[in-house]
Amino acid sequence: MGILSYGYKGLKVLMSGGKQKTTGTEVIKSLKANVPVTKSEKIQSKLAIAKQKTKASQAKLDNTIFRINQQKKRFKGDK
Repeated sequence: MGILSYGYKGLKVLMSGGKQKTTGTEVIKSLKANVPVTKSEKIQSKLAIAKQKTKASQAKLDNTIFRINQQKKRFKGDK
């Protein structure tokens, strides 16, 4: 039996590595949305978002300071 004896669907499965592709809707249906309901949950959610934004801002600031220091060292080395 060759590859052609499996038909188009069998060829498609063989070409995709042996597994049939899923549409992805199964995963979306099985996820539960994490929506804060109570006032305390809403505050905790906003706090977590603010912490993430603070971390991102701090990382950008650290990167900028590092780049400025590198430029200073490079310019001092040229003289």
